[in-house]
Amino acid sequence: MKISYISLGCSKNKVDLEYLMGSLQQGGHEITLEMAEADAIIINTCGFIEPAVNEAVEAVLEAAEVKKSSAKLIVTGCMTERFKNDVAGELPEIDFHTGVGKMGDVIAYLEGVEPAKKERDFLYGGARVLTGVPFSAYIKISEGCNNRCTYCTIPSIRGSLTGRRIEDIVNEITALKEQGVQEFVLVSQDNTKYGTDIYKKPMLCKLLREIDKIEGRFYVRIMYLNPDGVSEELVKLVKNSEKILSYYDIPVQHINKRVLKDMNRKSTPDDIKRVFSMIREIDPDAFIRTTMIVGFPGETDEEFAELLDFVKEYRPDYAGFFPFYPEEGTKATAMGMRVDGRKVRGRIGALRKAQIKNTRERLKKFKKSDIICFAEKPNEEFAFLMEGRALFQAPEVDGKVLFTDSESISGYGPYVCRIEKISYPDIVCEVIKPL
Repeated sequence: MKISYISLGCSKNKVDLEYLMGSLQQGGHEITLEMAEADAIIINTCGFIEPAVNEAVEAVLEAAEVKKSSAKLIVTGCMTERFKNDVAGELPEIDFHTGVGKMGDVIAYLEGVEPAKKERDFLYGGARVLTGVPFSAYIKISEGCNNRCTYCTIPSIRGSLTGRRIEDIVNEITALKEQGVQEFVLVSQDNTKYGTDIYKKPMLCKLLREIDKIEGRFYVRIMYLNPDGVSEELVKLVKNSEKILSYYDIPVQHINKRVLKDMNRKSTPDDIKRVFSMIREIDPDAFIRTTMIVGFPGETDEEFAELLDFVKEYRPDYAGFFPFYPEEGTKATAMGMRVDGRKVRGRIGALRKAQIKNTRERLKKFKKSDIICFAEKPNEEFAFLMEGRALFQAPEVDGKVLFTDSESISGYGPYVCRIEKISYPDIVCEVIKPL
């Protein structure tokens, strides 16, 4: 069969789809990017917040419009897991749907056989089709979450924390490296809790040391580190490694004590500030990214002012700001005391203004320095320009690099570059030489 796909949502969702497509390809099916030619279209959905659900529904309706009449429309992932009792009635366009952790059911449906009694485990390796640039791959080190933040639907969708063994992760990275992958992005709901289920204690540092032993040149990026688990041991390990990037994605979500408590976050304001200060002291060159929720129930002007002051004083290098969404089934939704939508938008605007200044000033410090970048693809607006990322930019969230001399680029890189212009959130670079 010819099979097309749409991947929505987070990087962890993307990994699930890549294993599914790899298994299908290994079984003799052909992967096509042209939905109109496909015998089956698989949409892997996100269902974390309302906008993601809306995006998934739109993708289903658009695919139903373009697919040929005989093609099967299959929907998987978080949306169909979260709303499994409603999907068939609300979206009759769907021929088959399944939830999280049941990708083997898709294969069984397409091949007309009974699902295996033991689910095919896509988390633990096997055939995989990389759906992004071939030099970069997400590595899922665990599934699910035990944190139980009051605004979050993830535990109810993906379950409790389930980690992979260290040797399985190391073997996957080794195999992908041999296929040409040069950047490995470690993902889970909270990487600092890695190991607490199977090893009964945090094992992220142990995992990183084992990855560091793999021979050859490659880069490791760690995403999603809740501040309560960022230790001095971790920061020193990262600073002293040539392979692990000094890049910290630390979602703080808020800084006010009352709000953090109502969110059921494990960190206090002092904990968060201590972690930021520790990273800056031990590794001044490190980049810190964070995310924050604005308009959590009951957020007062004074509590928001604390958040804004934190952004101005502790100066994250990159940050994302998101309005609070009252998601069905979460404790936060029942808290009431909603913040007016117009006020929330104004607060996000103030945070973004402060953050743009932070990012610009940090990037200015690199204008006379050599930086390492990868090339990815032609720019959508200016096809004669190639675009990519610097090592201090994570995929999809931190802007991109535009190369002024794209004719000197042959392959993905890496390249030694120099910043010519800062155009937030992007940078314009000149290629100096291949690394």
